[in-house]
Amino acid sequence: MKLAALAPALLAAAVLPGVASAHTGSTLPVATNFSAHVTRAVPGVQAKVVDGDQTLWLRAPASSIVRVPGTLGEQLFRFDARGVWLNLRSPTAQSDRIDRFDLRPSPSPSAPPLWHRVTSAHAYAWHEHRLHVLEPLAHAAGVVGPWEIPVVVDGRRRRLAGVLDYRPPGRTWIWIGATAAASLLAAGAAVRRRTALGAVALAVVPLSAALRIGRELYGRPNVPLVGDVEIGITAAVGVALLAGLAARDQGTRVLTAFVVGFVGLYEGVTMLPLLTHAIALNALPSSVARVIEVLVFAGAVGALSGSIFGSAWREEIAPMGRDVGPGLEHELVAVPERD
Repeated sequence: MKLAALAPALLAAAVLPGVASAHTGSTLPVATNFSAHVTRAVPGVQAKVVDGDQTLWLRAPASSIVRVPGTLGEQLFRFDARGVWLNLRSPTAQSDRIDRFDLRPSPSPSAPPLWHRVTSAHAYAWHEHRLHVLEPLAHAAGVVGPWEIPVVVDGRRRRLAGVLDYRPPGRTWIWIGATAAASLLAAGAAVRRRTALGAVALAVVPLSAALRIGRELYGRPNVPLVGDVEIGITAAVGVALLAGLAARDQGTRVLTAFVVGFVGLYEGVTMLPLLTHAIALNALPSSVARVIEVLVFAGAVGALSGSIFGSAWREEIAPMGRDVGPGLEHELVAVPERD
């Protein structure tokens, strides 16, 4: 009965990690030490770098034909009045892990293109290796070097250019140490007191949701439909878990706290790069995102520890209390008064 009441939350929690990677082909990066910036734009074409230095977003006017060649000079993308097209024979599409299952790369850059429409809109974002090809050369904070991507607008060759910056991570050991200390404190409190277990679990739900939604919204010119679905699922999971933590039945609350701990620990592990990299890829400020990550990870450890070991700990000390109390009372009553 208790498990049935939590079934929606358990199902959503199981689905959510899969949704996170559905629209990119891999899990979104959560932090980085690199950022690419556009310094020379192409007239009439909007361009923005997303996810630090991983993704390029491009919007072209419907009245123009815009082509983006690949690294070998082959045709990679075509923007026209009907949408955005991907050349399935492009070797760059394969090397850049563009999310298509029916790629047929050709070793010849001059092979006739095999166009497949990826969207009927006039904007598209893809993993662009040329943005971060200079990463291995980074040794000190500052500009690593320039990057350049050719763009052909109505037959005229242009250049989309920019620079790659590097920012070294700070004292990551401070954040790791704070996470370990907070986890021990949360676990100790949640194991000993059910009120602490409930408080810890209640805190994890909105904080982990804030981290996830902030990551989805970070730096994106537009949030795709799947991103909206993920945000909706995150909100639904949060509401379901909060309802479970507010249930009258104690067993349901403890079971919900276990689910909160499991989901929160997954989120905490996923977001750990926030503590080891300089730039948080989150709509929240980097320092705020790191503090929330510490609280989410520690709270999840506390919720799991309290829901798993709390009952056993209380069952172990409860008989000791019962033995001392009634025994002492019986002994006092049995002793007769003396004149």
